[in-house]
Amino acid sequence: MKLETTRFGDIDILEKQIIGFPDGLYGFEKEDSFTLLPFDPNIDSPMEWMQSMSSPHLAFVVTDPHLYVPKYKLKLLGEDKKKVELEEDEPFLVRCIVTIPENYTDMTANLVAPVVINAQKGIAKQFVLTGMEYDTRHYLLPEEMRTSAAAPH
Repeated sequence: MKLETTRFGDIDILEKQIIGFPDGLYGFEKEDSFTLLPFDPNIDSPMEWMQSMSSPHLAFVVTDPHLYVPKYKLKLLGEDKKKVELEEDEPFLVRCIVTIPENYTDMTANLVAPVVINAQKGIAKQFVLTGMEYDTRHYLLPEEMRTSAAAPH
């Protein structure tokens, strides 16, 4: 199917690449389907675009939080797994929404509200973690990289 986007133009998407969000995303409850696209098709990147299937202008930068916080823990209860149709030990993808400010070295990820994706069935949900161990604005780059990039040359 053809997907119209403002960032990437018209692109072809296979039906199996569509991820359904029955509950939408927080603040975007009417947005119920997305697809993951490479951040830049010409380079290997830990970032992806999560492009809305219905709003050409709406796309979020997302990443796997484990790449930046290797001990990132996301415990899904049985009830949570049912919401994305996961079997007991079935693997799933986790993506966090990234904010990239003008000074890209200060980019952050929302580790409190991860997106859990059942890639086999194309169903996803954004969960809000209730523990206090993560932040909504977790810096992705180490402090020394952020401060050295900000220093005048």
